[in-house]
Amino acid sequence: MVKSIVFSVIFFCVGVAHAQQRPNIILVLADDMGYSDLSCYGNPVIRTPFLDGMARRGVRATNYVVPSPSCTPSRASLLTGRYASRMNLPAPIGPGSPLGIPPREVTLAEMLKGVGYSTAMIGKWHLGDHPESHPMAQGFDSYFGLLYSHDYRAPYVKSDTTLAIFRGHEREVNRPADSSLVQLYTKEAIAYIDRQQKGQPFFLYLAHNMPHLPVAFASTTANKGRSDGGALGDVVEQLDASLGEIWASVEAKGLADNTIFLFTSDNGPWIEFPDRESGDGATKRWDAGTAGVFRGSKGQTYEGGVREPFIVYWRAHTPAGAMVTSMISGLDVLPTLADWTEAPLPAGRTMDGQSVSDVLLGKASRHPAHRPIYYYNNGVCEAVRQGDWKYREVTATSGGRITNTGQSPAKELFNLAWDPSERTNVIAEYPEKVKELKGLFDKFPGMSEN
Repeated sequence: MVKSIVFSVIFFCVGVAHAQQRPNIILVLADDMGYSDLSCYGNPVIRTPFLDGMARRGVRATNYVVPSPSCTPSRASLLTGRYASRMNLPAPIGPGSPLGIPPREVTLAEMLKGVGYSTAMIGKWHLGDHPESHPMAQGFDSYFGLLYSHDYRAPYVKSDTTLAIFRGHEREVNRPADSSLVQLYTKEAIAYIDRQQKGQPFFLYLAHNMPHLPVAFASTTANKGRSDGGALGDVVEQLDASLGEIWASVEAKGLADNTIFLFTSDNGPWIEFPDRESGDGATKRWDAGTAGVFRGSKGQTYEGGVREPFIVYWRAHTPAGAMVTSMISGLDVLPTLADWTEAPLPAGRTMDGQSVSDVLLGKASRHPAHRPIYYYNNGVCEAVRQGDWKYREVTATSGGRITNTGQSPAKELFNLAWDPSERTNVIAEYPEKVKELKGLFDKFPGMSEN
């Protein structure tokens, strides 16, 4: 009896010590940020010193793509490691939609709670507003934020729903001003971090609404005109500064040595936004971000719609100043964090992503056997990537942009290492590669409960 008690005490102490070693995680998701909206990704006028510094101290990926070029499906994939086709989330959903992330899905928050994490979400959700799809039904201990984009109101979107910031399930701020969102989320994040203690790992998912349009009213009076990059530059620079404030609070709590910081966006910039977005008389075409060398826009499966900044910093783990050029995906975030936290992957679920831990920790220059990455848009697969090769097949009804109208559907083949801007369709020159990738394309997973 005494022996068993001793063993139990030893096991408990070892378990507590192990739990204390698990890293805290701050995952920041911007909204509609272009690949080149940060200075460390090539913007010539927008200054982002905090994120630039994190990239210098950690890892900056240049070949990170999201599996869908729009909000809802991309976010669903990030939080589950699975294609949104498995969840019947083909496109952005509005207030009152019958769709939402299904209860059967296991989110990153639920996975981490299983190994002792406290979890919080702050910001834009956009994965359903029914009780079973709410953040607090999907593994988050607390929620503070907007359930949708801040343009779900007149004149941008016709809706009978009044936008509100929720705390949990209760409305706290009705019709919040665009200029209040970054500040409110930052204050909430700092308050959450201030409540944390060493030995209790936490996961904070901070999903900003910015720089999604409109940004014309997004800056406070004090912040307006801070950037040479106009309204977009003002809000991106404010966002960067706010993240610096949040990280300063992590350091003040003595938690920075064991906190993983990740920054990315849900999809590319809304360069080709519809006229309704400029119905306010203030939104300009240049308010949308830029995709750098990449072709395309939000809502399109050219690289401009899916290629995103991706910065990871974990002190004494990620190599300083490393640039990762190998293909990785938003689907890989959950399995990679499962590796780093020693959390078991969700049981009974097909995992479409895979851990890229070795690449991000500098133990391998590229993933030796990364699975193909599919690009899912408006309910259909529009493209597949394997290594540097990308095959794209788009019909007029799928929502993608057809450029070679002599074919229906439009079929394109690009080598993204030689031609990152997707300027030259080489489908006629590489018939064997077309056959190979077309075979993969036709295997895209559709609706599935596992």
